[in-house]
Formats: sequence, C-alpha cells, structure tokens
Amino acid sequence: MPMNTTEAVLDQTVEQRERMNAALIALRRELLPRQPRKFTILAEGPLEEIRRLRDEIEHLSGNLAATEAAAA
Repeated sequence: MPMNTTEAVLDQTVEQRERMNAALIALRRELLPRQPRKFTILAEGPLEEIRRLRDEIEHLSGNLAATEAAAA
C-alpha cells in the first residue's frame, strides 16, 4: 500500500522530533554539569520545538486513524 500524504508528513515530523531530541542530548552532554544555567537557557528552544512536534504528531496520528477508520 503506498504511503499517503498524512503518513509522509507524520514520518517527517517524527524524524524531526528525533533530531531535536538528539540536539538536546548533545547540548546536555556539552554543558552539564559544568554550566547548568547556560544549558537551561539554551534548552528552551529545543524543548519548545519538541512540544510543538509532539502536538503535531498527535494531530496527524488522529487524522490518520480517522481516515483509516472511514476507509474500513
């Protein structure tokens, strides 16, 4: 079965979240425990993006489930 647009976007969004998680891990390794304040400040952006991506994944997953249910 070919991948539809929603599935493709969902895959890309999950991959982006994984990259953001990796960036946060790298930041943590680089700055903690020597510079916890700097880590806290610099982690704000990636954390917000991870939250946004999580919400988008939930939305896309719901749309995909509804589409599949309607097709059944």
